[in-house]
Amino acid sequence: MPRLALRPVVLIAVLALMAVIVGAQAPAVQNDVQETARIVVDLLEREHMARPVIDDETAKRWFDNYIKDLDPGKYCFLKSDIEEFRKDISKMDDEIREGNIDFAQRIFNRYLERETERFQNQLDLLGQKQDFSLDETMPDEPGKLDFPADKKEAMERTRKKVKFDLLFSKVVEELKDADAVHKWTVRYRDRNRLAHQIDTEDILQIYLTSLTKTFDPHSSYLGPKDLEDMLNQQLHLQLEGIGASLRSEDGYAVVNEVIPDMAADRDGRLQPEDKIIGIQKEDGEEIDLVEKDLRDVVRYIRGPRGTKVRLIVQPDGTKERRIYEITRERVELKEQHAKSKVLEAKLDDGKPFKIGIISLPAFYGNTVAILRGDPNAVSATADCRKMLREFKEQNVDVVLVDLRDNGGGLLEEAKTLSGLFIDTGPVVQVKQVQGVKPLEDDNQGAEWEGPLVVLINKASASASEIFAGVIKDYGRGLIIGDSSTFGKGTVQSIVMIADHARRANRRNQPNRGALKLTIQQFYRANGDSTQIHGVAPHIHIKSLNDYRDFNEAKMDYAIKFDKVDPLPHDNYNRTPDDLVARLNTLSEVRRKKDPKFQKLDEQIQKLIDGKKRHSISLNETKFRNEFVLADPDDRVAQEKAKREKKKKKFTEREVWASDFYNDEVVRIVADYLSLGSKALAAAPVRAKVAEQ
Repeated sequence: MPRLALRPVVLIAVLALMAVIVGAQAPAVQNDVQETARIVVDLLEREHMARPVIDDETAKRWFDNYIKDLDPGKYCFLKSDIEEFRKDISKMDDEIREGNIDFAQRIFNRYLERETERFQNQLDLLGQKQDFSLDETMPDEPGKLDFPADKKEAMERTRKKVKFDLLFSKVVEELKDADAVHKWTVRYRDRNRLAHQIDTEDILQIYLTSLTKTFDPHSSYLGPKDLEDMLNQQLHLQLEGIGASLRSEDGYAVVNEVIPDMAADRDGRLQPEDKIIGIQKEDGEEIDLVEKDLRDVVRYIRGPRGTKVRLIVQPDGTKERRIYEITRERVELKEQHAKSKVLEAKLDDGKPFKIGIISLPAFYGNTVAILRGDPNAVSATADCRKMLREFKEQNVDVVLVDLRDNGGGLLEEAKTLSGLFIDTGPVVQVKQVQGVKPLEDDNQGAEWEGPLVVLINKASASASEIFAGVIKDYGRGLIIGDSSTFGKGTVQSIVMIADHARRANRRNQPNRGALKLTIQQFYRANGDSTQIHGVAPHIHIKSLNDYRDFNEAKMDYAIKFDKVDPLPHDNYNRTPDDLVARLNTLSEVRRKKDPKFQKLDEQIQKLIDGKKRHSISLNETKFRNEFVLADPDDRVAQEKAKREKKKKKFTEREVWASDFYNDEVVRIVADYLSLGSKALAAAPVRAKVAEQ
């Protein structure tokens, strides 16, 4: 089974509005809830790196996690509900060993009752005129409050939340009052509908994940549906279907985008904003898809390539009912692959130079196909190798790898991609039960030996941090970005529940999903874990991310930072301290003079001041003054982009855009080439390895 280093998966996404790619469908088999629960408990205690014991102390944390996953803002449950349920916490660990999730169901039933009460409150409040001149506030972190003492207090919290939502739409989104009310009516209705669509399988997923998260934030239970989506969409980037993404809106499956050159696009009839209201079977029988769970809608549309699906469609802006027959085919999610661009710029002396930019959204790959020797196997490393060769043909002067918002992926891809930029040596160290094991790049030579820059932010996690750590430890290139990466230094393995049951001589197993289990911790070649601390850049460009509570350290039950012994490795000396100090000074001088960065400093200060207040003003004047708004020029550009998107079936991910932040990155790169010419030309110092 491939070892994974993935960004956290939010399993309660069944309660959120989400776009889903229409792709391949696994057989729909009834899951044996009790057996699955028992197997998950057994695997947790035997194979999690912490070797935990599920007992009464675990149950206390588990209960809190489950309640938080259902009601993170503490708007639904009443204090009396929580006190009632707390009396039975000590039974949780005993019952789960028997596969009994009645307690989870009982809590969820109460949640559903309370959520529906809040939904009715929300609709009533949307029908009332809001007075934004009143000097009211609401807590900026309602989840830190106690639960409402009674329905009156719950209603008051709901009132302020509705007022905030409408104020946000008015000020930030610049919606008219009627449009804002319509938007939130649809949003609240969708949330309530999705809550009512949660079935036993979903409850099991939420409940078991709230258990796994008591040991670390990245272990989770994936139900059959989410397992398939993760493997195909996030890692393999290949599906079989019609090539359209959908979203749920007001009970309808609405076409979000039509993927270029795929089946639906070539057919030409299906357009963005069309509603898919049903499926017509071969015998003429129709399946109504209105107000169905979006994941179920997707699975009705999916199927093996070469087969046909007859969609019942209501075109945008009409009440018509049309039937489109489309032949399914393999869908490649090319927009989620690495993309490249050659950017031309100038040094201070006017001399032109070229930057080869690689935008890498994830460390993806089909491990099985790669091991099989499939030349068409999906692989981030293979894609980047091809781009580097094209850069050499185009005589680029420097390569920039953009890892911003790259949440990770396959550990093996992080290793092999790092090997494209170093000769040989340790990429990462992995701690497991047997001890610490180095993972080496043993492919001699590098695909790119020239100047290298890596761009990071707070959302660069896991495999991204391995890559950035290699580049920094080897002195191979310049790291630019936020104050650090995310700080996720653990490795997860996907354990198929059905496979485990088969090994126990229980044959003919249904699809039981999988356990994403934290089994290892990884460390850089210098011995530091990336856990909690992440990887710091050479050049720190301040951003709002630096001041938001978004990193591993802020996650509940995160594993602590530690170290192991460093390993000998080459040092390319491409980032000597004196050069880095000079680059920082030049960049800081420019940023202090730049009106855009001055505006950013004001936004950062607003964010800092807002966190100190621990409240959000519901007074329109104060809200406008206090809230961190986008730069006016940026908002104009965003509105223009929205208008352009409406004209297109599909929006391509831009490799590189010219804005004040990226423009400064280019200036730093220019300084690096000019001032670092001596360091960039130096030969690497080879590692001294003790003789055996």
